[in-house]
Amino acid sequence: MADIEDYDEYSVRRCFSVLIELLTILGEYRDNLVLVGGWVAKLTLEGAGEQHIGTTDVDLAVDFHNIPNTTYETIVRLLLERGYRQDDNQPYKFFRKLDDDMEVEVDFLAGEYGGTGRSRRHQKVQDLRARKARAGDLVFDDFIKLTIKGELPNGAENEVSLKVAGIVPFLAMKGMAIWDRYDEKDSYDICYTIRNYPGGLYEFAGVLKPHLGNRLVLEGLQKIRAKFKEIDGLGPAAYADFLLATDSGERQLLIRDAYERVNSLLDELGVEPYEEVTD
Repeated sequence: MADIEDYDEYSVRRCFSVLIELLTILGEYRDNLVLVGGWVAKLTLEGAGEQHIGTTDVDLAVDFHNIPNTTYETIVRLLLERGYRQDDNQPYKFFRKLDDDMEVEVDFLAGEYGGTGRSRRHQKVQDLRARKARAGDLVFDDFIKLTIKGELPNGAENEVSLKVAGIVPFLAMKGMAIWDRYDEKDSYDICYTIRNYPGGLYEFAGVLKPHLGNRLVLEGLQKIRAKFKEIDGLGPAAYADFLLATDSGERQLLIRDAYERVNSLLDELGVEPYEEVTD
């Protein structure tokens, strides 16, 4: 079970150093890489009163439409030369072992629509494979540009620019994730984003509403609704579990808060729970 203790300050800081290193190594390709996953909320809602716990891995979406095959093959070589290890069984995964023996996982993701057919789990260009992520296509059109500064694993400081997924595709991808897997961190990221969006819940609803015509955005939100539609459902319980709420009273408060906030947002948007179509 994933919980808040897995995301201690030291581990998150070391992961951030790998992110800085990655963007330094792959500087030539930065325009075609978008940061997704847990770092999105941490970096884009940085001014929130409640600090996001961070993450201990790095997820990068790759824009296969715009990276030329002739140059793409160098990515694997660059990573391997800098000490990254490619997973033999899941080739979209790389690991960076640090001098304290901590390993940071780096996943390369791709949108579903482009390259190989949807039934294939991986996009492949030259030697790099990327796992297809539902709603991943959205991030290439909806992102923000940031500049971040930090230490590389060797202690050197560097400043890098990057693209970070916009909050709408981030939430849509989290909806796909919470539907397909059981990871308490997904519930935490969803609830944190809704709790801390600048301007509050109705401001956030106003940002999301124009995107409801996109079927992937709608599907992601419907899947969130399905997991949070009941107060004793998986979504609210996973949020409390992630925060290690052992006291009964505290746990019930967290569960109710998650349930009410998520459903208030989705009520405002008129989003119904997702129902899987079966043949």
